[in-house]
Amino acid sequence: MENSPVDPPRKHTVALVRWSKKPGESPVVKFVMFSVFGLILSIILMMFIPGLRSFGAVVLFTVFFALLLTLPTVKGRRAFMLGLTKRVNDTIAEVTNTPGDQLSVKEFQRMVKSGERRPLLVSGVPGLNLHVERMASLDYNAPEKWLAVFTVVPPESGTESFDRLVAAALDAGGGTTAF
Repeated sequence: MENSPVDPPRKHTVALVRWSKKPGESPVVKFVMFSVFGLILSIILMMFIPGLRSFGAVVLFTVFFALLLTLPTVKGRRAFMLGLTKRVNDTIAEVTNTPGDQLSVKEFQRMVKSGERRPLLVSGVPGLNLHVERMASLDYNAPEKWLAVFTVVPPESGTESFDRLVAAALDAGGGTTAF
C-alpha cells in the first residue's frame, strides 16, 4: 500500500480493494445526457422523416435512444461491482473461514453509500470490522477513490486475559509437561 500525503497510513487497518469512480460515470447522468442528444437528433430527423413530427414520437425516440446508449453503462457498472464484491467475499472467506459472512452486491453497495461497518468473527472471536472509506482528493475534478478495508479492533481484555491464562497454566503445571 503506497502512502501519499492525502491518505496517511491508519493503524490496525488492512486494505482489501481500491477502486476509483469518475465524476460523470453515473448511469443517471449518462441517461440525461443521451436524452438531450436524442431530443436534438429527433428534431433534426423531423425534417426528413414525417413520422417523427408528433410529440409522442419524439418522446418515444428520445427515451429509447437514451436507453439503448445507457444500457452498456449499467451492465458494465453491475459487472464491476460484482467483481469487487467477489474479491471482498474471497478475502472474507479466507480470513474468517465462515461462508455465512459473504456479502451480496446490494449489501456491498449499501456499505459504499452509508460507510457502515460490518463486524466479522474470526474463529468465533469478534474484533474484525469491514467497511468502505472514501479517500480525500485535492483536485475538484479528480476521480473519487474508494477503499474497502478490514479494521482490527483489539478486545478490551484480550491480551491481559491470555497472559493470565498462560501464567495460571505455568503455575499449576510447574512449567513442565510430562509424557
